[in-house]
Amino acid sequence: MRLLRFLGPAILLLGLLSLAVAVSRGEASLYLIVIIPAVVGTGPLAFLGILLVFFGFFLTFFLWSAGAPPLAAPMEPPAIPGPEAPSQVPLRRRWGGVVFLGPFPVVFGSDPQMTRTMLVLGAVLFLALLALTIALLLA
Repeated sequence: MRLLRFLGPAILLLGLLSLAVAVSRGEASLYLIVIIPAVVGTGPLAFLGILLVFFGFFLTFFLWSAGAPPLAAPMEPPAIPGPEAPSQVPLRRRWGGVVFLGPFPVVFGSDPQMTRTMLVLGAVLFLALLALTIALLLA
């Protein structure tokens, strides 16, 4: 079952490779509209690449979300600690994320350390996006 989860990303990668071959053969053109890549294809390889990219996104979303834990945990009666019950410290989950609104990253996190980590990740992704945009404009 674990290998099935990687089917979506594998198909996505295959679609991107197909698009790259189509661009190199002249069957497709790659444009950058503001910061969004756009592909215009005229050949069957470009059509196959676009189809595989969409199918890869679809499979990745559904196969990876199928194994996710439920959003709400089932209710259990609270345990009353007694002298014989060992005290357990519940593990605190940490989370964070980066959302790009245009070229600007918006970061959030459950604690200051995670927020700083997401800020660094957002800055790195922004610089990579900026470098790729400049490289494509100069090419």
